[in-house]
Amino acid sequence: MVKNSKIIVAGGSGFIGANLISDLISNGNKVISISKSKNKLKRKVKNAQYIFHDLEQPIKEKFSEDFADVDYIINCSGYIDHSDFRDYGIEVFYEHFNSLISLTNLAIDLRVKTFVHLGSSDEYGDNKSPIKESVRESPISPYSLAKLSSTFYLQQCFKQGILNTVILRPFLIFGEMQSKNRFLPYLINNCIKDNEFKVTKGEQIRDYLYIKDFNQALIKTLNNEKAYGEIINIASGIPLSIKDVISEVNKIIGKGRPIYGGVDYRENESMELYADINKAKLILDWEPKYDFKKTLQKVISWYYEND
Repeated sequence: MVKNSKIIVAGGSGFIGANLISDLISNGNKVISISKSKNKLKRKVKNAQYIFHDLEQPIKEKFSEDFADVDYIINCSGYIDHSDFRDYGIEVFYEHFNSLISLTNLAIDLRVKTFVHLGSSDEYGDNKSPIKESVRESPISPYSLAKLSSTFYLQQCFKQGILNTVILRPFLIFGEMQSKNRFLPYLINNCIKDNEFKVTKGEQIRDYLYIKDFNQALIKTLNNEKAYGEIINIASGIPLSIKDVISEVNKIIGKGRPIYGGVDYRENESMELYADINKAKLILDWEPKYDFKKTLQKVISWYYEND
């Protein structure tokens, strides 16, 4: 467990970033968050330092004093956006990839011990589940193509001895502080309010992991030589249908009226996406500890209290 270190978390104002910062600080680390916009800072963590900067632009000279003696950089930045190239997908691609290049250059200049990058399960596309890291990827959008391009770039950095990189591919991470425009919080919010709301038929199979399980896996990559240069799935490995998730939330809350089939499936949507997590178990000596249903009750309570 890394303690008393100085760590940059890019995207620290987001759901994963904010939760991660909280856990890192509780372990005695000093954390600097880099976020694009001060106006979107809704998840401020006590004792974290906040810097606001567009990562597509060079960064080191502007904050050189703040970055002295940084040990690790964790890249949680970038919003999920499945727009295609017929819309504004090219902007999505370049925003993600150029930000990664800028952050990687910073990591090289600072000579950090480990650079951890969050990829996406969407890099796998329609590969058959349970998905292993060894399969050939098939990105489904400019967003996932940017993530995959970042993966290959970071692996090259490691192979050339430039930077110790680790690529984590989270599947569906859930927990407290997640924005209501994400599916599970959207579902919880509508059930709490006893709304009638539209959902798909719910036949998709997905893989849900609680945020604290995810954080523990990520922390185990820091200064872990076995993880360098690797792509590692971080997930529960347990397949759940979206319909079962909806039913469980509905049952716990006791209200809400989902209209199944009211929303069409997304174009090119993967109908079965869950992970093989044996590599994470082997390399990180990690496996999930939190039960989905028990944790779901805890998360629902948080949304009741923070509505």
